[in-house]
Amino acid sequence: MTTASIDLTDVSAFAQGRDADILRSLRDSDPLHWNPEPDGGPGFWSVTRYADIRRIATDPGVTVREGTQIPSRRAEGDGDRSIHHLDAPEHMKLRRLVIPALRPAAVARWEDEITQVVDELIDPRVGSGEFDLVPTISAQLPLLVLGRLLGVPAEDCPDILRWTNQMASADPEYAAGPETAVRARDEVFAYFRELEAARREAPDDSLVSVLAHAQVDEQPLTRGQLDAYYLILMVAGNETTRNLLSGGVHALNLEPEAWPWVTADPAARLRPAIEEMLRWVSPVLCMRRTATESLELHDRTIAPGEKVVMWFVSGNRDDRVYTEPDRFRPWRDEADHLGFGWGAHACLGAHLARLEATVFFRRLAERGLTITQTGEIDRLASNFFRGTKHLPVRIDAGSGRA
Repeated sequence: MTTASIDLTDVSAFAQGRDADILRSLRDSDPLHWNPEPDGGPGFWSVTRYADIRRIATDPGVTVREGTQIPSRRAEGDGDRSIHHLDAPEHMKLRRLVIPALRPAAVARWEDEITQVVDELIDPRVGSGEFDLVPTISAQLPLLVLGRLLGVPAEDCPDILRWTNQMASADPEYAAGPETAVRARDEVFAYFRELEAARREAPDDSLVSVLAHAQVDEQPLTRGQLDAYYLILMVAGNETTRNLLSGGVHALNLEPEAWPWVTADPAARLRPAIEEMLRWVSPVLCMRRTATESLELHDRTIAPGEKVVMWFVSGNRDDRVYTEPDRFRPWRDEADHLGFGWGAHACLGAHLARLEATVFFRRLAERGLTITQTGEIDRLASNFFRGTKHLPVRIDAGSGRA
């Protein structure tokens, strides 16, 4: 394969797990790769090396206002932009509204409740034989925690999961076409407007209540700003943790020494293990920017108005930064990963995702449990999320490899 023929809009490469080899080829031979868009779009530049990604993520010569996915569309539609699609200073004005609830100290208050949820999800599965990790645990844990954070009743959480699946990708298992995502978006808006109205009548400490009563520049948020905020919190709060949990279990099963190493000293070793899962999995594969001025990189010029895609998944496997980057090594002590992105738009819920993953694997270790993959991983057909649709596993008591 020549790099000129590489098309990163082909989601089959990601669904089949062939992307690591493709991206390695680009890093080595074509680190600023021009990719035509087969659907008639204008094409885009792909940035694949770790150092270049960090540069673009913090470069004032790019914007998020034109979109953060490769196609020129915004999940929230044509109304007011979400924080995902705003540059400074508007971005930070909206972001700081929920930062107090998502700081490490605030998130830590949820630890006992997350532990209870984890145990309730694990208990019926211990010694019960094979089951699908994704719908049973990986999707349920972040869904239940996010529901409580947003103030969504438990009985409505299945709808949150369905809407997230339908909007996260065009995978045929979840979506019949672009109209599926549009319909899901409209249902999300309608649902959260009802929830918001209830919180205006009876305020509480949920994020919906916080946003319903928030102000920016001494003005309440507009209808469009509120709709966009609820949407981004719903999708981001589900996808990152779900894919981290499923991908982390898969990674542990690829490295026989990993789980015994973690369980020998969970208090000290879970933290680097979770960070390595984030690097190795890369729950969000890429993010797009649009150049607002000419940018020079690798003796090529990115012109104003051209799309620039940062492939976090590639930067996290860059052998200029990491030793044996394609191996999962929980004892790794190397550069900061790009698993939560980089720069001002790094994942808002990073601390919560870390805590949920930490509690899940810690409870397995504390209870002397092993989680063993029993069949092939079934990946999401997406070049945006590193999604896992199905992962057959079993949970057993006793020592051994995960």
